[in-house]
Amino acid sequence: MSVILCYNVDQSPPDVIKRRGESAEIRCSHSVPSYNQINWYRQNQEGFTLMGYLFATSNTSEKEFMDKIVMSGNGNSDGLFTIKNLASSDSAVYFCAACYTMF
Repeated sequence: MSVILCYNVDQSPPDVIKRRGESAEIRCSHSVPSYNQINWYRQNQEGFTLMGYLFATSNTSEKEFMDKIVMSGNGNSDGLFTIKNLASSDSAVYFCAACYTMF
């Protein structure tokens, strides 16, 4: 069993407008002591989806996004989320959350 508590973080930029084929970057940071994970989510017409997360310095992409996203940084403080080769189907609201994961 694992327990996960999450809070919003500082995210920038607030809006991203890109052309098809380009990449988009979202930077997230938090200063919540002991929080060791940053999760990235997408919300579109199909629903709310976890795309991946940084646990300390280890990143994990959900299977369907493995070729689409790149994550770097440290879940203890800040991370960079990149969506590659943008298509119209990537139009959505993206956000991140700081989490404390306990196993």
